[in-house]
Amino acid sequence: MRIAHVADLHLGFRQYHRLTPRGHNQREVDVGLAFERAITGIIEARPDAVIVAGDLFHAVRPTNSAILLAFRQFSRLRAALPDAPVIVIAGNHDTPRSSDTVSIFGLLHELGLHVALDTPQRFVFPALDLSVLAVPHQALFEQPRPGLEPAGAERHQVMVLHGETPDLFSAFHDGAEPGGAHLSEADLGRGAWSYVALGHYHVQHKVQERVWYSGALEYVSPNPWGELHEERRQKLAGKGWLLVDLERGTVEPGGTLAGLGGPGCTRTRSVADRGRRRRSRGHRRRRRPAGGAECPEASGSRTRSFANSCVEGLRPAFPARPPPP
Repeated sequence: MRIAHVADLHLGFRQYHRLTPRGHNQREVDVGLAFERAITGIIEARPDAVIVAGDLFHAVRPTNSAILLAFRQFSRLRAALPDAPVIVIAGNHDTPRSSDTVSIFGLLHELGLHVALDTPQRFVFPALDLSVLAVPHQALFEQPRPGLEPAGAERHQVMVLHGETPDLFSAFHDGAEPGGAHLSEADLGRGAWSYVALGHYHVQHKVQERVWYSGALEYVSPNPWGELHEERRQKLAGKGWLLVDLERGTVEPGGTLAGLGGPGCTRTRSVADRGRRRRSRGHRRRRRPAGGAECPEASGSRTRSFANSCVEGLRPAFPARPPPP
């Protein structure tokens, strides 16, 4: 019994002003390509079920291109793995703040996905001997908090949450993202769960045995430099998703979609050396033409390289523009 665990996709995320030749925000394209590659990897792995642990979209009202991308990729996933249920919960980014805001998650129902938007849902799949308690972001703010315990006779009991575990950001304060629900040890430890799939923290992280954050698929937090530092500290290859084997009790990276590799990689050293050379020559920033290759290496690598230089302790090698005459 294997489960693909993915979270914090943030489809529709935009950053910086660089556009592709077709006029799309380059970072939005990077994020979309990471999602497409994740779906391809999941299809190749052929898990028995797929879990999306919140923040599918970056905003409650995502861009049209993000909606279309989600529709196409989930349709591709359902066509390739028709017997594998797909469970999706809403995170803090894609939860409506007011009652008059209609959630785009209604579209996911039409694709046959199992969705928990604002209240806990327990999905039972007899053919897989699997029960999934899907607890969306909004439900964790209800008083009293819903019971987070296994139920039913199913052998495999899985819980999906989107929130912040105790001391998660104690050594990584700048990585904390406002709006997350706080989870207690009791929330995670009520009953013998086969696996707890978590979302909200963008770095792959083992909280305790069989309790994991899968991390994000791309660098979409306000502090990508802190994420890179934390990934290096944990010796992670980068961003990706998790493949969980409930029978064997193993959790493995399903694939690396974005990252710089280890601290000693050639690419890392070249970035650091280039930064030093620029400062020694009094390098001056040159304007680049708008647009670029519509591929993940165009802007994503530049963003990660810039973030990497900051992690190395370098100051950005872009001096301030001279004042106008």
